[in-house]
Amino acid sequence: MSLLTKSKFKLGLECPTKLFYSSHPDQYEDNSIDDQFLQALAEGGYQVGELAKFLFCEDPIEDDITVHEFKRDLALQGTTDRRRNGAKVIAEAAFRHENLFVRCDIITEDENSIRIYEVKAKSWDDKTEFISTSKRGANAGQTKLNREWSQYMYDIAFQKYVVERAVPEKKLFAYIILVDKTTKTSIDGLNQIFRINRDESGRVKIAVQNGICQKDLGAIPLKVLNVDDVCNWIYSNTVDIVIEGPIGFEETIGLFSSSLENDRIIWANSPTTICKECQFRNDSYPEGKKSGFHECWKKIAHFNDDDFSKPLSLELWGGKAGAKSIVGDSLRNQKYFISQLDQTDFASSKWVPSGASTLDATQRRIVQIDKTNRVDYAPHIDKEGLSDLFESLPAPYHFIDFETTAVAIPFHKNRRPYEGLAFQYSYHLMSENGSIEHKNQFLSFEKGAFPSYDFLRSLRRDLTGQPGTIFRYHNHENTYLNLIYKQLFEDKSVPDRDDLMSFIQEISHPSSDSPDKWEPKNDMKDLYDYVLSHFYSLHSKGSNSIKQILPAVIKSSPYLQKKYTQPIYGTEIRSLNFTSPHIWLNPEKGYDPYKTLPEVFPSIDELKLDLNDGSLTELADGGAAMMAYAYLQFTDLPEDKRILYRDALLRYCELDTMAMAMIWEYWGHEIKRW
Repeated sequence: MSLLTKSKFKLGLECPTKLFYSSHPDQYEDNSIDDQFLQALAEGGYQVGELAKFLFCEDPIEDDITVHEFKRDLALQGTTDRRRNGAKVIAEAAFRHENLFVRCDIITEDENSIRIYEVKAKSWDDKTEFISTSKRGANAGQTKLNREWSQYMYDIAFQKYVVERAVPEKKLFAYIILVDKTTKTSIDGLNQIFRINRDESGRVKIAVQNGICQKDLGAIPLKVLNVDDVCNWIYSNTVDIVIEGPIGFEETIGLFSSSLENDRIIWANSPTTICKECQFRNDSYPEGKKSGFHECWKKIAHFNDDDFSKPLSLELWGGKAGAKSIVGDSLRNQKYFISQLDQTDFASSKWVPSGASTLDATQRRIVQIDKTNRVDYAPHIDKEGLSDLFESLPAPYHFIDFETTAVAIPFHKNRRPYEGLAFQYSYHLMSENGSIEHKNQFLSFEKGAFPSYDFLRSLRRDLTGQPGTIFRYHNHENTYLNLIYKQLFEDKSVPDRDDLMSFIQEISHPSSDSPDKWEPKNDMKDLYDYVLSHFYSLHSKGSNSIKQILPAVIKSSPYLQKKYTQPIYGTEIRSLNFTSPHIWLNPEKGYDPYKTLPEVFPSIDELKLDLNDGSLTELADGGAAMMAYAYLQFTDLPEDKRILYRDALLRYCELDTMAMAMIWEYWGHEIKRW
């Protein structure tokens, strides 16, 4: 019998049809990541889970509070034995009721009651609300689960539901344990106490430093919150899932349970935006395994095989639309193809076309639809606007990219959970005539070091007082400079604090929560914004990430193709990491420079991060760089492996700023600047 577990319940809430596909891995393609070790590095949940045990026990390892058995029957028996022997605290306790099965992170038990605790590596502060009440409008007085917390609350509600029925003689209380962003650590190296490793079977194992007791941890930055009221709200309200008609919580459990027990598929009532990231998708369909995505759309959108070759509205760029979901609205209106869309589907009633070749958000979508319908891969390039841009932005051109992380359990004393760290940057310089060099870089390689101030000192040496224009790609760099500014504002022990804060004021603008306000002398310019306004290529479809824009630019530019298919990088163009010539462009690799670098994490094409809104696609995105840094910091790697990850970080970050330089070089060539 296939049991309804916490993970299956969560999957069903996301899309009930996925329950069937997940139960047939031999038949259906599944692109999700089944590597707990990578998940542990990405999310930090295992470390937080181990730390949480010290809230209930002075020495949870010595007292052996954890049910280590992995198989369900053994875990159930292990839990029963511990409870029978009078255990007051049990970690990974297993419970079953009929075909419902849960493992609770931690339970405490006394004569009359059981308290269950779900541990999450998600941050909490004083503003956190699990349930909110509308204060105005037609929905005034109505309550709802806050979207960012709903999956966690349904998780603990499901656990409470199962345990109440498995142990009906005890009164149940439910709690969630979160990472407390309001609490500073009181010791150095708290993170290093909990090292991530694998056991003999390949599963994640947290190695806790020998001899550690509760008193050694100082202030534990975790928050324990009772959520019985949230569970009761969930039990008495309908569940928001994509099936016809309203359905309650207990009915939902029955529906999911019956689906698994009877091997019966539950069809969603309509396609939604989550279809874009469906893991049960085989793009080689009908070759290979079955494609759940294709089956779904045939059933609920009435597609035939030919329809899948047409560009879907899922590909439409949905940015700069505020709270409106343009793609979601299109799907609800049964407009499944880009060919069915026009400006009436997304333009504001106040929008007036400018007639210029510079793109606003609405015009960008119109261009995408037009080029998609005509299968026109010729780029839209706003030469007039770019000419004005080049006139207004003085040379030389400085391209910078930061790699950062925000760990759940801080490395350092007096730091808060998820307090950001900047550990790496790359810097390319382009002269007025278009010549390029990899000017400098920084990477904090030392275990347990607080990197941000040394990072900033190095960046200051590179950029302070420099003439010309500094470029970033999107808001990340400005956000992190503001974060470091706040750290310096609070930390008066830094000897060069004033100089560092002045430098931040020079090249960034203040965020809304900055402790000071200032006018920057040389504010970084956002190349992403210039892409949105001046360039579109059908090669990038609806994506504007640099790893999609760069190949699109290259495919649009015979000039770049001719130049970078030659072995000039590392020779004619100075590089700090390539000592022999590196050819960035290879037709066999689709003219994608990112594919010319070796894979470091072959299995993480779509690993979702709890801390990062996006997916990991190798080290081309910041999330994967964060993971490589996590390898260097959290695990016991041999030195040769540490060097491997260090070198990968350096080369991928170098490519990120080289990508920016290539985009700017392409534009300059198009408007005949060089």
